[in-house]
Amino acid sequence: MRIYIKQYFLLLKWQLLKLRIVVPLFALVQIMMGIGFIVGLGFFVPDIDPSTALFFVTGAPTLITVTVGLVLVPQLIAEDKSSGSLTYIWSLPISRITYLFADLTVWFFSTLPGVVLALVVGSWHYGFSLSISWMILPVMLLVSITASCLGYTVAHFIEKPQIISLITQLYLFVVLLFSPINYPLERLPNWLQRVHEIFPLTYMADLVRGSLTTYEVASPAKALLIVITWMLVSFVSVSVVVKRRK
Repeated sequence: MRIYIKQYFLLLKWQLLKLRIVVPLFALVQIMMGIGFIVGLGFFVPDIDPSTALFFVTGAPTLITVTVGLVLVPQLIAEDKSSGSLTYIWSLPISRITYLFADLTVWFFSTLPGVVLALVVGSWHYGFSLSISWMILPVMLLVSITASCLGYTVAHFIEKPQIISLITQLYLFVVLLFSPINYPLERLPNWLQRVHEIFPLTYMADLVRGSLTTYEVASPAKALLIVITWMLVSFVSVSVVVKRRK
């Protein structure tokens, strides 16, 4: 166990050094995106009622975290595969699962500045207070791991970087417009509601929202179960791939 802990911190240092320019820029972009999205939506909907404002503001953490996991992570992995960086790190006598944990840690903490500032600015801008539960950190960690593992799965199952880029752009389009993160599920057509009852995005947003406000999640146990299931399936899938890949 001690050797894996040592490898984890060494790999964490490696990732931070490798991404020393990307991570700060990325954090800045996430801050601008989170705040800009919340404030910018007010221009589209001038008379925002408190319920709509609550969905906008409390949806931002999920939106930021999911965007990182489903869009940025697979694009960077595709770049590492093309440059040979991933081949090099995997040629070393280290645990690939430990490398995965180190990478997940970097992306989780890099999203936090954008999440925090989006919540602070959003609640101030729309004039309502948050009721933050102690569950927010484990919930955000769960959402971050799930989204990043899904992104990892796409990046490692698909070889061509061009296809990965196209898929991630499609993800971004679907997440922004057709996922009930910033609006209630009931606003979607019935068939799309059924789709989102299977996929985790709705449940991620509900769990985060329920940890930030007094919003009552319809079935928190079901939401938690579905998100954990997706996390385990995606984590096992990517673990199998990285262990077998030469």
